[in-house]
Amino acid sequence: MITGRELFTKFLKGEPLERPPFVPLIRGLTARVEGLAQEAIHSDPTLWANCLAKTTELFDFDGLVAGFDFSLMAEACGCRIKWENDRPRIAALPEALCQTPEESGRMKNALETAGRVFQVCRARRACVAALTGPVTLAHQLFGREEGEKRLMEVKQLVVRVTEAFCRIRPDVLVFMEGRPLALAEPTAAHRRLYQTLKNITSYYNLSDALYLQGYRPQEVGSFASLKMDIYILGPSQDQGLPPLSALWDLGAEARGIGIGLPMSDIPKAREVIQQGVDWYGAKGRKSFFFTSFGPVTREVHLETLQQLIREINQVRLTDR
Repeated sequence: MITGRELFTKFLKGEPLERPPFVPLIRGLTARVEGLAQEAIHSDPTLWANCLAKTTELFDFDGLVAGFDFSLMAEACGCRIKWENDRPRIAALPEALCQTPEESGRMKNALETAGRVFQVCRARRACVAALTGPVTLAHQLFGREEGEKRLMEVKQLVVRVTEAFCRIRPDVLVFMEGRPLALAEPTAAHRRLYQTLKNITSYYNLSDALYLQGYRPQEVGSFASLKMDIYILGPSQDQGLPPLSALWDLGAEARGIGIGLPMSDIPKAREVIQQGVDWYGAKGRKSFFFTSFGPVTREVHLETLQQLIREINQVRLTDR
């Protein structure tokens, strides 16, 4: 039986897929599986790694994602975090920027966690790391008015953490961007920043990806100018699913796309799965994988998630 890692490797190489891999964006689900608060889990790299590995094994995901948390990088750079309902929120802008974010707070733990859990899971599953992209980070650190003006001040900070994650050797490094980039048309400054990050992932022979949320569906095509290897769309500006045609067009020149499935709506998820299958056949094996539509939180309905996994495992892809 083919492993999740073998499937995802085929996806990355653009080879024919027996079925699409499923690599959800795990967040609060680990805390629910372990019966602990996320804050406690994030304070202990060994516990965090064990929770990720246990959750991935329990649901037999094809891969795992470490670091899918928009607050991690902001906290590492100096923002104060407040936990509310077991979720970290940015409570205050930094008094001074931390110049070594890879050695700070939960980011240090996240890097150690990723190193440990990738070592354990790499043989059978895809390993994906995520960190906040530079545009969203600049707005988190300097506020809405100053963020865009001070974009270059975050460059070295993101570079340091990008290199730290690359040294752990994920298969893909995902840069997460919210509205600060999603509602803007990419500028030359944005493209230069992302080219720098792409140069780093390329040096380590890794794939890069852009996860975008809070976008206007009719305008996502402009992000193709960032020339990322993989594109993943989360919730749009109105929290809706993106039209798959927009995602397909965005990824037309990319290595592949990640299609988000709504974890709480099986009929809609089935509809999206079938659209993906039809697209694969119509586009001549254009690569894709399934992921979650946004993060998988502790509120997810477990039976629905398991049913979805069973149905994905039964998908068979064929050329037309």
